Amino acid sequence: MGKKVLDVTTLTQLNNLSLNGFYRGVYIFRLSDKNGNIIDSGKFQVVK
Repeated sequence: MGKKVLDVTTLTQLNNLSLNGFYRGVYIFRLSDKNGNIIDSGKFQVVK
């Protein structure tokens, strides 16, 4: 649907994010630094 569902502004080297509130489906993620440069991107699937 193209909607932002989560925005985390402060991360450490190792992070765990709860996906309990996410509906079943495929999600796209993008990791960027504080200057807006994209570090990594990809997709994952939530199956319930």
